[in-house]
Amino acid sequence: MPTDPSGQPLAELKQWLAISTAGEDALLLRLLESAWQVCLQFTGSEAAEWAELDPALRHGIVRFAAHQYRERDEGPAERLPSAIAALWRPYRMVRL
Repeated sequence: MPTDPSGQPLAELKQWLAISTAGEDALLLRLLESAWQVCLQFTGSEAAEWAELDPALRHGIVRFAAHQYRERDEGPAERLPSAIAALWRPYRMVRL
């Protein structure tokens, strides 16, 4: 996760979700951390900072965190939403 997820990543997520108050910030930060880890596992990336990630990866992280926020009452997702996987797939490390 970036050294300070409360900066640009949190601002992007709040903008995506149209949240303007700080009441949900702790939950949103946990969701961003979770989405970041899923992205790293899916792609095999080792980026340590938000700015080091390609815009498609950052967008996928924000979208996945937003998806988790919206579906938080449904329980854990069984698989990665296809729209997010499509954003990340070109960056996935292929092992033979």
